[in-house]
Amino acid sequence: MSDQTSPTLSVLGRLVDGVRETARASTVFGEPVSSGGTTVIPVARVGFFGSMGGGVSRAMMLGGDGAGGVGVTRARPSGFIVLNGEGAEFRAIRQPATRLALPLAAITAVAVTRIVAVSVREARRRKKLEVQRAEEEAVFED
Repeated sequence: MSDQTSPTLSVLGRLVDGVRETARASTVFGEPVSSGGTTVIPVARVGFFGSMGGGVSRAMMLGGDGAGGVGVTRARPSGFIVLNGEGAEFRAIRQPATRLALPLAAITAVAVTRIVAVSVREARRRKKLEVQRAEEEAVFED
């Protein structure tokens, strides 16, 4: 194997470097802001999901090598750091929607359980009435 990097690895390396450069809090929310003796630094949760690949053909007439990839980067505000003469303090940004997710899921589960229970009970009641009517009709026919 040679010491040279293949064009495929070069492309994949550039893709990774591009993600690394763009997946930062400062890219999404801006650079730290200073005023007087206080500096505010934005903090973000950054995630990346991607798939990359490449290949090299041993048969030169088939086209050589190639590479490609696809990915999704997600950045959400997490909070900010306040630097002043008294020290540093992290202040979280609360996400009200995520705080509602668990209670809403619990309420939904209770409601669905109740609806299913009532539906099953009603289906059994109807079945019982059908059996009683069939028995009554059989008695009258005799």
